[in-house]
Amino acid sequence: MFLGFIMKISPINTLVFIFFVVILSPSLSDADTTAVFIIGDSLYDVGTNTYLLKSIAKANFPWYGIDFFNSTPNGRFCNGQNLADFTSTFFFSIKMHNGQAGRARIYVNLFAIILAKIAFGESVTSPPPFQAIHRGGINFQERLMEALDINSTRHWEGPIKKFTLASTKAKENPGKGVNFASSGCGIIDATSAIDQAVSITQQLKEVKFVYGNLSSQLGADKAKEYFEKATFVICIGNNDVNFFALFRYKLEPDPYIDKLIQSYNNTLTTLYKLGARKFGIFGVPYVGCSPLMRVTIKGGNCSKTANDLAQQFNIKLEGLLVRMQENSEDMHFSYANSYNLLYDIYMNPATYKIKYVNTACCGLGRFRAMSNCNPIARLCKDRKEYLFWDVSHPSQYIAQLMMEKFAFGEARYVGPITWSELVNI
Repeated sequence: MFLGFIMKISPINTLVFIFFVVILSPSLSDADTTAVFIIGDSLYDVGTNTYLLKSIAKANFPWYGIDFFNSTPNGRFCNGQNLADFTSTFFFSIKMHNGQAGRARIYVNLFAIILAKIAFGESVTSPPPFQAIHRGGINFQERLMEALDINSTRHWEGPIKKFTLASTKAKENPGKGVNFASSGCGIIDATSAIDQAVSITQQLKEVKFVYGNLSSQLGADKAKEYFEKATFVICIGNNDVNFFALFRYKLEPDPYIDKLIQSYNNTLTTLYKLGARKFGIFGVPYVGCSPLMRVTIKGGNCSKTANDLAQQFNIKLEGLLVRMQENSEDMHFSYANSYNLLYDIYMNPATYKIKYVNTACCGLGRFRAMSNCNPIARLCKDRKEYLFWDVSHPSQYIAQLMMEKFAFGEARYVGPITWSELVNI
């Protein structure tokens, strides 16, 4: 990976590099960053389910977060930062220009952010979960406006100005926006009910609630403009496909997929009516070969049912996105083909410096998938060698690699524009 070598840089050289980057890259301190709103499931959840008493899908215990700041479990189904965090880091780094020159500047910005993390212990992460903001009680309004950088005291301009040599503890520097994603969420509410997740219906209500608060603070026109400039990231469908295969639903695939697409259409339409215009859409990954699927199948093979369903769903999802864009000229989307990317990693692991694609890094039993990651589970030594962190979630290394491909990758992995081009619109 292009950032891999920075871990070998000495602290003194790191400080020198940051100094020159700050001087040469004023975009880091002057960036007028737009908000990121995230809707989805466990791939993008940054702690929502920690606040849900009835949820059975939680990651607020070891060994989750072992590579996060201070090795702290934080609700992410990952060993460190997840896709939500890397999405926010890349979006912050991307400037309002395209082409190779723009890409070079983006890389410079990323170098500054990540090197500064090494030197000072802070890093851009995902916007805070709505549930965390909502639990602020009487301070809710203030916490929400701070997250959205509306009349707040933090004046979020990026992490560089917040770093000090006196920093002694690693900490998050949340991005601008709100994260609604909940582990176990599906496109249809019946899927979300299995793990007692925040359903897509409820997540949309929370988005409307945020919009209502923005309107009361800024007025309806300004609130709509705020949403128009923001990027909406949507990652749902994984659990709908997984549960169809695991529980062997007595349904034909085609009508089931049509039901999912109809719900997805309703989600996009609702957001569009609120002013959303830029959508980063995360397709259903190559889920059939996860440790979770393999451990349930005789012989430890991949689930053809899950992979076929994921492919069929993704094809119809892309068709939906194209039709919606044709019918609304001001809508823009970038579709992340996570199926193709994870398939390529699975089939050619050495190309990506991966050694283990069938077994989870953290877990128990066969494929380390007989239980989810927990304090008594077996833990691998080198997380970068594994495609899967636990039974079904990618490691931090893979999450970062995926976001790089979606930000800058070729048409096989992202289209019709890249995520870097999307955020530049």
